[in-house]
Amino acid sequence: MSFWGKIWIRVEAVLKAALGLVFFLCIDYAVLYSFFFFKIDTRVYRGITNLSVTIVTITIMLVINKVSSTKEDPLFRMEKLTPDQIASLVMISVGMLGFVTLYITMADRISEYLESLKEAVEEYRESVDRFSDVPQVAVPVWDQILYVINLCFIVPVAEEMTFRGVVFGQLRKGFRPWFAVVLSATIFGLFHGISVHIGYAIACGIIIAACYYLTDSLVAPVIIHMVFNILGSGLANFMRIDGLNIPSEATSAMMTGINTTSLIFMPVAAIAIAYLVSVRRGRILAAAKNEIKEESEDGPTAENSEESGTDGIEAPQ
Repeated sequence: MSFWGKIWIRVEAVLKAALGLVFFLCIDYAVLYSFFFFKIDTRVYRGITNLSVTIVTITIMLVINKVSSTKEDPLFRMEKLTPDQIASLVMISVGMLGFVTLYITMADRISEYLESLKEAVEEYRESVDRFSDVPQVAVPVWDQILYVINLCFIVPVAEEMTFRGVVFGQLRKGFRPWFAVVLSATIFGLFHGISVHIGYAIACGIIIAACYYLTDSLVAPVIIHMVFNILGSGLANFMRIDGLNIPSEATSAMMTGINTTSLIFMPVAAIAIAYLVSVRRGRILAAAKNEIKEESEDGPTAENSEESGTDGIEAPQ
């Protein structure tokens, strides 16, 4: 392929990835403006608002996948995961939560000496607090439940379809896989906001995209994202739902236990990633051996065909 041909492939990959991001943003704004039009307070009804955004996002991303895929080259890779791969993904997710816990703890300590960082940390804590801008008593219980369900199970599907399925899927067509991993992760981090958490968002994006590449299954990043959201904030938000009457001390103790366990799992997660690398290498080697075997088996047949002057059929006497 010519130099300009390679350039065009990369430009096309970037443009298609950007188009997916444009759809992602437009869906968000369209749903929000729809709620504003009907005078629905999105701060109070954040559960149904976010659920509406994610459902529309999933629908649009499925359409993009259908349009952009071919039988030989699907946009969304959906290889079947083995039980040991699934277990590895869960361990990676827990270890990733440990990394984020360590990251935020260090940022919190450093913020004691930097006023600008202190403000950024406070803004981050407010952004992850469901009731930072509205009293909990003003939010219906059903919306609190929808918020938790969406956070734990629907958001991971929507975001992974967007950032790993569409963005990474398009970028890998024009760039080397690991460059596409880093670039898509950087985009993922930027979309989470330029604040104190952008560092861990990019790092997590790299880990998640790498696991997608290593397994060739979009289910892999969805599993990681789900486990991360459930342990990171889903359970805490669930325990705060009105009517459950769970003491705040119990919630605090549970989160302390989860965070401590996640820190312990950091080296385990590194081993799990190494295992996924070895599994992919083994799969590539096995495919190469099968290809060589098929070529060796086809060789004599091809030679016999040439000698007989027919396509492998013996000429009649």
